[in-house]
Amino acid sequence: MDGMSSATPLAEDSTAAVNGLVDNRRAAALLGVSVNTFRVWANRSQTATSGIAAAMPTPIATMHGQVYRVEDIEEFGRYVALNSRTTRSAQRERGAYFTPGDAADVMVRWALRRSDDVVLEPSVGDGQFAIAAQRYAASHGWGRLDLHACELDPATASQAVATGAVDADRVHVGDFLAENRLPEADVVIGNPPYVRVREVSAPMRRNALRTAAKTMHGLDMDPAGSVWMPFVSKSASLLKPGGRLAFVLPLDFTYVRYARPLWDLLAKSFGRIRVLRFRERVFPDIMQNVLLLLAEDHGGSTAHAELVAHDRLADLPEGIGDGVRVPILDVIIGHRSFQHALLPAETTSALEMLRARTHAAQERVKFNIGYVSGNKGFFHPSAEAQKLFHLPKSSLHPTVESSRQLTSAGLATSSMTLAASLWLPNDKLTKGEQDYVTQGVQDEVDMGYKCRIRSPWYRVPGVRAPELFLTTFSDRPRLYLNDAGWYGSNSVLCGYIRADEDPVSVVGSWYTPLTLLSTELQIHSLGGGVMIAVPREADSVRILDRDSTLPVDSEALDAALRSRDSNAAYELGAESIRKFVGSEGLDAIQAGADVLTKWRKAQA
Repeated sequence: MDGMSSATPLAEDSTAAVNGLVDNRRAAALLGVSVNTFRVWANRSQTATSGIAAAMPTPIATMHGQVYRVEDIEEFGRYVALNSRTTRSAQRERGAYFTPGDAADVMVRWALRRSDDVVLEPSVGDGQFAIAAQRYAASHGWGRLDLHACELDPATASQAVATGAVDADRVHVGDFLAENRLPEADVVIGNPPYVRVREVSAPMRRNALRTAAKTMHGLDMDPAGSVWMPFVSKSASLLKPGGRLAFVLPLDFTYVRYARPLWDLLAKSFGRIRVLRFRERVFPDIMQNVLLLLAEDHGGSTAHAELVAHDRLADLPEGIGDGVRVPILDVIIGHRSFQHALLPAETTSALEMLRARTHAAQERVKFNIGYVSGNKGFFHPSAEAQKLFHLPKSSLHPTVESSRQLTSAGLATSSMTLAASLWLPNDKLTKGEQDYVTQGVQDEVDMGYKCRIRSPWYRVPGVRAPELFLTTFSDRPRLYLNDAGWYGSNSVLCGYIRADEDPVSVVGSWYTPLTLLSTELQIHSLGGGVMIAVPREADSVRILDRDSTLPVDSEALDAALRSRDSNAAYELGAESIRKFVGSEGLDAIQAGADVLTKWRKAQA
């Protein structure tokens, strides 16, 4: 085996890393993508100069396939999360996920009401919705429905016609967002593309932005948004009074900022809105968390959506049923209301009892992404490079270059083993540093994007030592004291303490069952169930205020972090919670965290 003297086979029935290593299958599961997608990225990484494939870590060995360090995969996952929130299959570059038959049948049964319903499918794909609709109509003796369909890909459109999903004279080949010959419909049903607007071609991008502005009362769409957003808004504009909308959408729809104008539009356009979620994956073959949006009574309005949640699609009752009411205004102003709606009533009551003693973490600490070097290898020189180029110690600063440095680490950086240094030279370079810069030019480090746009290219900007570090890609976010004054790269979140605050006190307020629950409420996860902490979400995590927090047992916390037992670390603050809500309230807080954890991991 290349690069390793010995190896233990990775157990086929295990999803965990073995000796800190993962194969292709486990790496894909951690990232929340299919194995095929992961392999495509790996193959493209050999020649890619930008994008996700270019950021792929290098395998450390080959053993019946490639083997990676789990820490490298976790760091890569953070890059994927920050640069492409919606995971896309390599085979479906247009963002198209074909809908399983069961989901299509459920949506069709709900949406179709009459034999003369005019149906529109804006992205027909393999024709699952059209097939299900015609099958449903035939079972009721209605004859063939008046069903129109759009499809961007001509080959896919031809296949849909060949299978009988849709009649040839009812297929509109091209971009749905640019099509202006579509009829008004009683039902619009479908599964729109899950691809970000900035990642599509320029004409399609223009179509998406124009459609959003036209159908959402002139509001400009965030270019960071996804194509599914103007798909939904245009679909709503094509409905007749009393019409119905049924879409498969990514879970992001319930919380991303760019979707808020769409929620406002839906609230003003439909008399009833239901969101259906299932623990069991709707798409069995890909790591994409989705929901079903059912909106009816077009032309009406409502102040609430309803969350209907079940373990499996098969558990859904006939007629869908009522759900937990979610105020749409709360969604529009940025609350994670659909996550809250999953909580037991006892948990909600306990949270209300604690509200006056809690606040968002940002009131005491501000989280930011660490510095971006532009080339980790060059700006974090190895011991050999430091010696070869005589790099002065005054230019080498202790840093958290990779999140793996915090794996099994204790509470404070002063107790950690230094694994990396950031080369941050003074204004005047030494002879050795000049030679190092020359070597960087020869290696074309200066041509990398981040280096190319700054002057001088070899000086990393925005470097500042935080008081705290927070892990970004993990099952549980872990907070560390930076008492040694290390710097932090963009592999971690850097926490900067507010004036008159104490980092030790913030750590004590962080490690409680309340915070554990709040991270499940506020921090999103990949399809594989791994949490991805970004600054805005970390800032919004609710923690106990300073006066309500009992002193933390720093030795026990240090031991829990070293043993990688995050649950034990958060349990150390249980008494601070029990003091205000009693044992029953504490149990309710812990039960709520367990509920949300099960929802998150059920999708893994």
